Amino acid sequence: MTTQWEPVLKDVISEVLETMFFAMVDFEDGDSGGESFDYESRICLFNHTGRMEISLNVSGGFARMITANFLGINEDQVGEEDIQDSLKEFTNMVGGGYHVRTSNTDYELGIPKAWKVTDRENATVRNEEAGMHFGCFGEPVGLALLQYLPDGKCS
Repeated sequence: MTTQWEPVLKDVISEVLETMFFAMVDFEDGDSGGESFDYESRICLFNHTGRMEISLNVSGGFARMITANFLGINEDQVGEEDIQDSLKEFTNMVGGGYHVRTSNTDYELGIPKAWKVTDRENATVRNEEAGMHFGCFGEPVGLALLQYLPDGKCS
């Protein structure tokens, strides 16, 4: 089932990955077959009535590839801090693009966060079937989620 936010978020993710990270992705129907993701990044848009939270979950290989592309270095030169920094940049660009395209002027953009998922049980992926799975070269590499939450606090 397509929600009203999916086409906008798909366009923003595709545009950011293509123009800034030199990566092409395809969005897939259904789930990715229970893929686990190595990194998660998150940004929220908030106001006094609630918040929208965008969560981007990606595989380690994809995170390393887009980081190398973004920094203009070889993948073997990419460190853990580089990956987390580039994922924050990616998430910030996606959050900002979504904010602009939806014209939600009463919302403010929060500060992006990124981390390596070390405990699968505590990963933030709350409802995979509600997310948008994306792949690169036919391989599942990521999941994007957008949730509307009633509190205005960014975690």
